[in-house]
Amino acid sequence: MKKTRVSSMNQAIAFEQQTLATAPVDSGDRLSFTFFLAIVVHALLILGISFKLPDHSNTSQTIEITLATHKAARSPDDANFLAQHNQEASGTLDEAKQLTTERQAEFADTQVRDVNPVPQQAAATQKLKEQQLITTQSRSTHVAQMTQNPDERTEVQQREGLTDDQLMVSAEIASLQAKLDKQRQEYAKRPRVRTLTSVSTKESFDAKYLHDWSTKVEQVGNRNYPKEALNRKITGHLRLSVVINPDGTIYEIKVLQSSGQRILDDAARQIVRLSAPFAQFPAEIRKQADRLQIIRTWNFEITGKQSTITTTAN
Repeated sequence: MKKTRVSSMNQAIAFEQQTLATAPVDSGDRLSFTFFLAIVVHALLILGISFKLPDHSNTSQTIEITLATHKAARSPDDANFLAQHNQEASGTLDEAKQLTTERQAEFADTQVRDVNPVPQQAAATQKLKEQQLITTQSRSTHVAQMTQNPDERTEVQQREGLTDDQLMVSAEIASLQAKLDKQRQEYAKRPRVRTLTSVSTKESFDAKYLHDWSTKVEQVGNRNYPKEALNRKITGHLRLSVVINPDGTIYEIKVLQSSGQRILDDAARQIVRLSAPFAQFPAEIRKQADRLQIIRTWNFEITGKQSTITTTAN
């Protein structure tokens, strides 16, 4: 009886397996399998690929370099420039400005340059081994001599001993040195101008020259009071600067403070031109100045029918 039941079960299982094997695969099964396979492939791609940001640690950055003229013990919290040592800020300008320098750089420069770091490959620091000597059994008729200028050898050794950052800083210092030299040359070429006013004049020869100059322009001015101003009763005061060359000729005339009446400003300029040339500089003034600047207040006044022109310090 048992054998009959077992045989029946085996037949049923075999029939079910045969039925499953011969059952057709519909479109739903294909879609499910395709969807499952797509999920697996995407998961492998996402988990298998990693992203890494580029390393910017070796990228050269532009830095601003200046020279500190006074060393401070404490490092500033917010530094404006890179320098050779710490220095607290000071000065009278509203904005941070670079300083020129009197410090000598590792090498000289005659031009003012804007120095920026140039990306470079790291230079090999290990020196080359001794070059192989070429030997021969026969005596040579020529003697090889290896000589080098001591100054050139010293300069090359100094440069080889510097890193890229030190070379960049030295180039910036050399540029600042060239800028300072250029400023000194321009300043040295400027003429020495001595300013004369009643307040600032202390030397006797200055006072005499100023007195003679004022007397002359007042005499010429009173003879040439502008007729239009006289007819219209125009009066006023103006501040005038006159720069004189050593031979007494006029270098420059400038109105520092206008009277508000153009006719008076133009009249003052014209009176100075009519008064020229003035006396030549005495020897004492020539030793101290290349030009004289005389600053005076011009007063145009009318009292009744009388018109006067005077020059005063204030």
